[in-house]
Amino acid sequence: MSEKSKKQKVSIVEKMGLFMVCAGNIPLMGLLSGFFMIYYTNVVGLEPAALATLFLISKVVDGISDPIMGYFLDKFPVTKMGKFRPMIILGTIICVINYILLWFGAVWIPVGKYVIVYVTYLLLGWTFDIMDISKNSLLPVMSADDKERNSLSLFNALGTMIGSAVLAVAAPILVAEGTLQNYYVLIFGSMAMVLVLSIAGALCVKERVAFEGKKEESYTFRELLQFLRYKPVWALFLVALVVGVGSNIAGGAGAYFYTYILGDMTLMSGVSLVSMITALVGIFLGPILANRFGKKQIFVMAIVVSILFSALRLIDVRSMLLIYISTVAGGVAGGCIAPLTTSIQADNTTYVQYKTGKRAEAAIASLTSFITKVAQGLGGAIPGYVLAGIGVVVHPLTGVCIGSYRFCYRLGCPAGEYQYRNYPLRTDTSDYPDCRRGDSFWYTVYVG
Repeated sequence: MSEKSKKQKVSIVEKMGLFMVCAGNIPLMGLLSGFFMIYYTNVVGLEPAALATLFLISKVVDGISDPIMGYFLDKFPVTKMGKFRPMIILGTIICVINYILLWFGAVWIPVGKYVIVYVTYLLLGWTFDIMDISKNSLLPVMSADDKERNSLSLFNALGTMIGSAVLAVAAPILVAEGTLQNYYVLIFGSMAMVLVLSIAGALCVKERVAFEGKKEESYTFRELLQFLRYKPVWALFLVALVVGVGSNIAGGAGAYFYTYILGDMTLMSGVSLVSMITALVGIFLGPILANRFGKKQIFVMAIVVSILFSALRLIDVRSMLLIYISTVAGGVAGGCIAPLTTSIQADNTTYVQYKTGKRAEAAIASLTSFITKVAQGLGGAIPGYVLAGIGVVVHPLTGVCIGSYRFCYRLGCPAGEYQYRNYPLRTDTSDYPDCRRGDSFWYTVYVG
């Protein structure tokens, strides 16, 4: 690694470019984890168990594709634009096209809708890899200076956090009525943002870190998998897996929770806004504390705080007070975790090169992507299988699905409680105003 690359400063334009790339990456997986399940069950009419199986299958396939894609990206020649910037631009365009087909292909071509959903979802794993692994590989090649990396990690985390928060606030409001037209606005609007932010951001950043001994630093595919034997690498991946599974379960179940348990999906927007504000505090606080006390110590402490305050909600799951208290503390802790994770990943890339003499930015990024997708698969599948296990019924003509009255009563659904108390022996389906969501949807509860 050249001394010049260690000392060179990163401009604010480049940092904002990294911010845009990270923010532009968010809607793709954020919308899938939060709204894909409820959209395809309530609007399109697919079975929850079929979707849960899709999540598991796709993530196994994606997991295989990630190291392969990372291997080839590291082999990609360095152009005038660098190695990873061109792939971000190309990957964004391909991924957006496939993403739109994933959401609306089954609506536009109803015949064989399961096939369309499965094929486009599986292709998403490959097309998203091109832009995501390239994006995750940027920070190590933008600077080798530790303080600059912490600063870049801050902008990386800001882009990710603000992108997530804006999406989390706007999306529930846009699709509260649950119509297909609502989802057209959400998906096409989000994809326009992805294209603009990702491409503009990629054009702003520079890849300045140069390594010596290029032939010796090349690695084989077998050596790629051996990078996992180093403790800093697998330890970070294990933490990312556990945290990722939990957050994806919460994301997948969130739309159902606010719609059926709390009775108003728009409540998600208020909680998300509080989460964004407190996370911003954590994002700025994390690097400051890490520079003073060390990344590892602050990283572990933030995870512990996040777990404890998430568990606080179990006292009363319908208490908005507890939800907001948990959101405030968890937001600050999660804000601290985000930049530190990125910075530690960049350090791991340097550590692997130190131990092996191999330059492997895309390799570490691809393994990170693999862990993220495993977490998405497990976290996304669990809510689907739970919904299927409790007897959720899909009714595409009314755009509705809820399980039995008795289960609904136990969870506190007003219509389920009313029906169970007053008409416990009825076997026909009935519509109740308490379960109405929007002008075109009647949420029907079936006797179990």
